[in-house]
Amino acid sequence: MDQETGTTVGEVPDPSPGPDDVIVAVEACGLCGSDVHSVQNGNCAPGQVLGHEFSGRIAALGSGVSGWAEGQAVAASPIGSCGNCRICARGLPFRCPVVENIGITIPGAYAQYVKVPARQLVALPEDLPVETGSHAEPLSVGSQAVKLAQVGPGDPVLVYGVGPIGLYAIMALKLAGVGPIVAAGRSAGRRQAAADVGADVVIDTREIPVAEYAKQSGTLFAAVLECSAAPGAFNEALTVTEPGGTVVEVALTPEAASVPLFPLISEGHHVVGSCAFSDETYRESVAHLAAGRVPVERLVSERVTLDDTPDALRRLQTPGSLVRIISHPNA
Repeated sequence: MDQETGTTVGEVPDPSPGPDDVIVAVEACGLCGSDVHSVQNGNCAPGQVLGHEFSGRIAALGSGVSGWAEGQAVAASPIGSCGNCRICARGLPFRCPVVENIGITIPGAYAQYVKVPARQLVALPEDLPVETGSHAEPLSVGSQAVKLAQVGPGDPVLVYGVGPIGLYAIMALKLAGVGPIVAAGRSAGRRQAAADVGADVVIDTREIPVAEYAKQSGTLFAAVLECSAAPGAFNEALTVTEPGGTVVEVALTPEAASVPLFPLISEGHHVVGSCAFSDETYRESVAHLAAGRVPVERLVSERVTLDDTPDALRRLQTPGSLVRIISHPNA
């Protein structure tokens, strides 16, 4: 037991596939900030196996599964979906009332094996490192936020917060041809990563607030992707958004923001929350990774074993220069 995180590595029975499931032998699982905060804040159910940014190889097939083979390399979306209800039809499968989400409400991929509905798999090319598929989930989160921002070439966009999701959002903005891209954050290591993956301007919010940067540079943004969860960030984002622009709240923040309605209305701002992603966005992300269009390798700070994963979750509570840690459960 890691006394600082309340987590432990233990033995549980290997999962068995249902008729429409496969068992994936996990080769890589990214340590997500939501897992870090869930552990830090004591929000995990007892015995919950976390981990939802993963890839691996198929180890077993359910009796009703066709089109897949044992040993095949796959990325696996953790997002469950029945594909039929009104919520799924809106592109919000993570809110499906029928099917649960891997690593969130059912056992996840900080494990050697995980059960996955076959419909949530996307094949990986055999010449692609299997670990690369573990980037599909966070890239999808960033890409979904970019879609909601409704921006394109020539649009100035601010990414407020340069944690992993902010960094994947920067890459998604580059894929969309957006620019200039301004990234704002505190961590020196993560600010450098923002520049490495495509931000045109990177500012240190400890030295200059976002609002002051906007004033000095004469810049208002077509969209702000708020990925920091910093107190006051949402309201500050509204002040630097151009008329008709969009603020996309991506960070999972407990803040109850007090929004001044007159400027919201008079400026015609759009405000939208972005959580998770659609099935289509996940498939697109795997295609981008397979084609080598996103420099995800630049984000990997460390690789750890399953036994070292609890300590890595603890260290990410105060990340310093750490950007992304990937667990290799079967190493």
